Amino acid sequence: MANEVTFSCNLKAVKNGAIINQSSNMVADMTGSDMMQNTQNIGTTAEVVTFGDITGAPQQVMIKNLDATNYIELGGDSGLTVFKIKLLAGLSCLFTPSSATLYAKANTASVLVMVAAVEV
Repeated sequence: MANEVTFSCNLKAVKNGAIINQSSNMVADMTGSDMMQNTQNIGTTAEVVTFGDITGAPQQVMIKNLDATNYIELGGDSGLTVFKIKLLAGLSCLFTPSSATLYAKANTASVLVMVAAVEV
């Protein structure tokens, strides 16, 4: 089948007469058959984010920080030096990881996150 995966991103800001209103949408064919969604408790030491039965790098990953206070950091290595994304409490991000291994680390206390991923 075609066009099984749809993902989008939106950013809108209005301040002092300046406006940003951008959105991007994409539809992709899913050549693989695996997808997953679960919650994972991220501790204060870097740990691997699990993608279930997806082999290789997922095409799209969405992570939502379910904590009300603490942020997490995401990166491509356990030291979080390859790249780093800071995900504040309550926020989500959507991205294509460069490898099958993604690390996460909580700031002050363990943080529950929702992870969703698809292979395309």
